[in-house]
Amino acid sequence: MNNLLYYLFEVNCSLMLGAALYFLVIKRLSFFQWNRYYLIGICLLSFLLPFGKVRIGEIFFSSITTSPVMAQTEQILNSVKVDRHLMMEEEMSDSLWNSFSTGYYVAYFYLFVALLLLFRFTVRYMTLSRKIRRLDRYEHNGFVVVAPFDHYANCSIRDVIVMDEALLNTSEGQLIFEHESQHILFRHCQDKWLIEVFRCLFWLNPLIYWLRMQLYLTHEYQVDRVLAKKYGKGRYARFLLAFSQEEKPSGLQSSLFNNQHELVERIQVMMARPSSARSKWKYTLTIPVLCLSLLFYSFINPPRRSWYSVFNAVKEGGMETIVLDPGHGGKDAGAKAFSGLTEKSLTWETCLLLKQELERKGYKVVLSRAGDEFKTLKERSNLEGDLFLSIHFDRIETKEMLPIRILYQSGVTNNVLEQHNHRFASSLDQKLQQNGLQVIRPQISTKHAVLRNAKIPALLLDLDNINAIDKNVKLDFVQKLANAIDQSFDH
Repeated sequence: MNNLLYYLFEVNCSLMLGAALYFLVIKRLSFFQWNRYYLIGICLLSFLLPFGKVRIGEIFFSSITTSPVMAQTEQILNSVKVDRHLMMEEEMSDSLWNSFSTGYYVAYFYLFVALLLLFRFTVRYMTLSRKIRRLDRYEHNGFVVVAPFDHYANCSIRDVIVMDEALLNTSEGQLIFEHESQHILFRHCQDKWLIEVFRCLFWLNPLIYWLRMQLYLTHEYQVDRVLAKKYGKGRYARFLLAFSQEEKPSGLQSSLFNNQHELVERIQVMMARPSSARSKWKYTLTIPVLCLSLLFYSFINPPRRSWYSVFNAVKEGGMETIVLDPGHGGKDAGAKAFSGLTEKSLTWETCLLLKQELERKGYKVVLSRAGDEFKTLKERSNLEGDLFLSIHFDRIETKEMLPIRILYQSGVTNNVLEQHNHRFASSLDQKLQQNGLQVIRPQISTKHAVLRNAKIPALLLDLDNINAIDKNVKLDFVQKLANAIDQSFDH
């Protein structure tokens, strides 16, 4: 749900930039068809832009595209075979209730309201369409006309004009008919349908309501220009003033009186001199708005350069960062030894010693948990660094010592990151043997979520049989492990 909050933030930023440009520059131009395209386009752009995988930062800082994070929503159960013995390790994801936070409440509430508004809009639209189909129809000058119903009168709904047939015999009625027929010819109803969908999706943002009002007003400007040219500006302006007190309908329909509170502005725009054709260059300002949005997102979602810096031939001279993930924690105790020793405590102790040894070698070491606490698999693997190591212990029913097992993900998406996983696993395998530690040949795992969710090279290490450890992990073992990790890096 944090992704939803980030997405909404990015959408709001795009709408803010687009609305500011429209208010400062575009609104004053009398190219109303282009203004329509701009208003709908900025809403569509704001909706789609945050989905883009390419960020400007990535273009400048890295030539390698990271793989998208796969969502972890269910419990992951991993089965690992060790010397023909089956050890079951349960990696628990947090329950829906425990995963709630203030951000989650906000995200779920926002989604609920958006879906409710979309459902309400769909029902109202279908109900209105059904009512129109049941009404008696007649044609006038090639357009379908139906009698007023409910509160709908002197308006157009989709390709149907709603007005009294008797009114067509009057000069005022003919003007109303031509006004609504122009809305149909310009296909304004399609704009209204789209902007209503955006309003439902971005209901919390006040800018979407302002943009919708500007779109409706642009529709009126467009129709006013056609009729003012045909009947004269003075006559058409008097007609608008004479009917300005009529009750206006609301909803998806187009109406002569939709914006009666903007009537003075409509008349002023109609009387004003049209914009010069040379002013169309101002629409090109939408290009820098797009670039600013992309640049802004590149700071919100900075490029993940860590795994790029590990394997790139050109080093920047900074220290590498290793993320150590002590397996399990909190309510997830992991495996339990005959002696009562739990895997979560042993992995924590091992990672603390390993952190100390690696820091002596000049590495920056980050732990995925701060103590005996439970964290979801996604939280544990969603850390920045140059290498992610998830530390675990196996369990078999004897006190037999087991060789180190290296697990990595590869061949699923076949991207560069998975190639680095294989490369690092092979290198670590070799260095562990050179340091006198027993190790099984690295194996591919597609079931471990801590590997699947990682955005940097990630390995899972099963260090030994928990029943073979009396109380504490040996310092000599940790030192050899740290040496092998250090030697596996390309310095």
